[in-house]
Amino acid sequence: MEIAIIGAGIGGLTTALALKKASIPFRVYEAATELKPVGAGIMLASNAMTVYNYFGIADQLRALGITFKQLHITDAQLNIL
Repeated sequence: MEIAIIGAGIGGLTTALALKKASIPFRVYEAATELKPVGAGIMLASNAMTVYNYFGIADQLRALGITFKQLHITDAQLNIL
């Protein structure tokens, strides 16, 4: 039996890592012909980084990104929510 993962986005690829670590067969299905950067930002919360640390890729992700010291969520007038 093989698990089907639909989509090679962050969720699908993270699921693939988890299944690989558990030695569960899987196949990733993706409509795009190639995976490439699209220019969109991705923010990973600390709990996500804990998961990526478990998979052994957290340091690689940190090297490719920026760590926030502070983050404010605002409304359209930039008032902090």
